[in-house]
Amino acid sequence: MTMEDATQIDGQEDPEEQRTLDVKSSGAPPEASPHGPGATRGLLRGPGRIFFLLDRAVGRVLPESLNPLLHTGAIAIVSTTIATVTGIVLLIWYRPSVTMAWQSVAAMSEAPFTAGFIRSLHRYSSDAALAFGMIHAFRSFLEGRIGGARWLAWVTGGAMMALLWAIGWSGYWLVWDMRAQLVAVSTAKFMDVLPIFSDLVSRSFITDEGVNSLVFFVVFFFHMLVPLGLGIAAWMHINRLSRPHFLTDRPMTIWVAAYLLLLCVVYPATSAEPARMTAVARELTMDWWYLLPLVFTERLGGGALWGITLGVGVFFFSMPWWFLRLERKPAGVVASRCNECGRCFEDCPYAAIQMISRTDGNLRYRTQAFVIESKCVSCGICTGSCNSAAIGIPALDSIEQRKRINDWLDDTLAEGEEPLIGFICAESAGADLEVDPATGLSAELPGYRLLHVPCAGWVHTLMVERALRRGAAGVLVVACGPGQCLYREGEVWTGQRMAGEREPALRNEKVAPDQLLLLGFDRTRKAELIERAAAFRAKQKPPPRASRNPALGLVAATLITMAFAALTGVVSDAQYASPAVVHSELVVSFSHPGASEGGCRTLSEAELAEVPIHMRKLEECDRSRSPVRLAVWIDGDEVVRKAIPPAGIWGDSNSVALERIPVEEGSHVVKVAIGDTADPDEWAHRDEQKLDFTLEDRRVVLFDRISGFGWH
Repeated sequence: MTMEDATQIDGQEDPEEQRTLDVKSSGAPPEASPHGPGATRGLLRGPGRIFFLLDRAVGRVLPESLNPLLHTGAIAIVSTTIATVTGIVLLIWYRPSVTMAWQSVAAMSEAPFTAGFIRSLHRYSSDAALAFGMIHAFRSFLEGRIGGARWLAWVTGGAMMALLWAIGWSGYWLVWDMRAQLVAVSTAKFMDVLPIFSDLVSRSFITDEGVNSLVFFVVFFFHMLVPLGLGIAAWMHINRLSRPHFLTDRPMTIWVAAYLLLLCVVYPATSAEPARMTAVARELTMDWWYLLPLVFTERLGGGALWGITLGVGVFFFSMPWWFLRLERKPAGVVASRCNECGRCFEDCPYAAIQMISRTDGNLRYRTQAFVIESKCVSCGICTGSCNSAAIGIPALDSIEQRKRINDWLDDTLAEGEEPLIGFICAESAGADLEVDPATGLSAELPGYRLLHVPCAGWVHTLMVERALRRGAAGVLVVACGPGQCLYREGEVWTGQRMAGEREPALRNEKVAPDQLLLLGFDRTRKAELIERAAAFRAKQKPPPRASRNPALGLVAATLITMAFAALTGVVSDAQYASPAVVHSELVVSFSHPGASEGGCRTLSEAELAEVPIHMRKLEECDRSRSPVRLAVWIDGDEVVRKAIPPAGIWGDSNSVALERIPVEEGSHVVKVAIGDTADPDEWAHRDEQKLDFTLEDRRVVLFDRISGFGWH
């Protein structure tokens, strides 16, 4: 049954309700709605209309179950699951080796119906996971679902996105093509900034021979094990939800499968040329979903990259506390009214209510409701669940609001007019209605007395019955659109309660079908709300709902599938150009110890006596070493002369050099000299060669004290 078609069936009024309905309160009405959008939320409402407009467009031709924009989180999880399973299957063909990785991946493409298909499915499901995860996060942000008790979902969601990206980033490394080369070099640039390595990580990626197989295996196991962390983050992400919609339903699962299948068949995954560390990557295609950071890593230094990463991370993860900070107080419980029915416990979408032992000494009931404040989002759905008014949010006390409605009805009847009462969800089409909070009057909806509520789920069925019994000509309840409830289940529970399908149920012997209008309109449908409310006031029958054309729905589903497939496919294999190369490059690198600067001295008997026997040494030597000097000449012109200090806390480790020198194209005589003593005129290691320089390849000179100079 739809929201607009809701009717009533029999129900029984709770005895406790009779004792609490007429409780009087002297509290004055608030000066403004406690559930308005606020300054920050108001700024987001404009951009947020994009999703509502898209939802409406899709909703005209397809049911809610087939609108991918309403299931982005579940689609991301399903896609991640597919990527995980296909990744495990790919181990049948993949060889995690620097020398065999590219060949094993290339061989997959030669079997398009087995290994090649699985590889394409692995790639595109990974892209879909990140793409829909980003859409899910963006929509949650625009709808303000990040503050208050929802901070944990936002933080863990961000952690999931970061882990998912890290898995994909490392996955592209394992292909070991030119894209992987850029990924490896960029990662090394990040790692070189950290003071935890005795050598520069970048030195492992300047020649093919220097690539460490152990590093490759570390990346492989990282790629395999991080999904466990992703699973933990996913569990934490939904830990505060009741009945989480973790996976897609069958119709949407079929759509996801069709979407990925279309991509795999039409546009199979490809690889770039095999990695060659001395080659300069210029133009290639890449997966922008995962490799976008290459735009920055190829153009900025390691310090700047860390600054951007930390800055973005702090900004993103701190947003719940400063950008959308919510000051609403959580729901409270009046223990003396609680009759342990447990409906609030069952209906709460955020597992914020528990049933605990009585605290008021009441021997009639064993348990009572208890609110976990850290989980409560102040939606008020529990208010609509409770017959005895034992639970509710302080900002909108139900008994106080019943008195306000009674006063509104009495005032309107005294003026000889037919009063109508409207309960307006603060996130629905009526969110922007200008309402006088004291009188409930709005020039946009004449004849109505309106009350803004945080969620339509706040409205109790007995509140509707009482308003009609008190003299109201009709009651209007406006909820969010289907699948768009800010509080997940508010509009669902409201529809079921008003239809008599869920307790507390509206009673059809108390309410005639034409006395209640329940609408589910999002914020873009304000004009339609005003039109329908006016027709309801005039007792006009609503226009018949247009039925969906199955053929049109099939065409729309096909077009939507093709659109998402095209978006994913294009972004996953779009053109990328490295920074313009105007010079060739000479790379000179070494890790070499300088000479010891100090000598040794014999310890005295007194000094030895102060040292434990097992740690005594007859001599104490100075551990520091002299810097290692480097000089480079090109065609007889000196282009580099510098001293590289030793690494290590005590200055006793190797001096590590990695010099990148621009060189004009053509043949040049290169001379390199290294001095490892304190004498500035002593160059113990020299060599020179004539090299051909091109824009497509860099030339590399390596030195170590065992094998001497190596020219590449």
